[in-house]
Amino acid sequence: VHKASEAVSHQSHTWHKAKVEAMALDLALLRSVQHFAEAFKAKNVPLHVLVCNAAAFALPWSLTKDGLETTFQVNHLGHFYLVQLLQDVLCRSAPARVIVVSSESHRFTDINDSLGKLDFSRLSPSKNDYWAMLAYNRSKLCNVLFSNGDPQE
Repeated sequence: VHKASEAVSHQSHTWHKAKVEAMALDLALLRSVQHFAEAFKAKNVPLHVLVCNAAAFALPWSLTKDGLETTFQVNHLGHFYLVQLLQDVLCRSAPARVIVVSSESHRFTDINDSLGKLDFSRLSPSKNDYWAMLAYNRSKLCNVLFSNGDPQE
């Protein structure tokens, strides 16, 4: 909360005409993402830029309350879900942009099986198949693939 207040204060002083407000969002909990989207929509304001930049790195293996590997959910799935939930607001706010921050690490992995098909077990690996760096790399590859997708799909 303290860092959010500092960020709001900084932006308000930098951009005097900007209306800045902090809102809570926990990407490790899909219900929080849903509540955030609902709260934002209730404000009935335009959304011209959405920056998906949160990331977890080098975490030990753990599952979120949603039952997914934490790095994957925080770095990719939470953002993906948020954009889907806010898509109607973004469309009404045109011109609007979604910025998905990734990493060069996306180059050092793949998410396909030996037949070239998407292997979902690699996205949210079991404890036995987990390596923190690879989990990060895979989540960042998902960010790249998501940002390169067709916005109408």
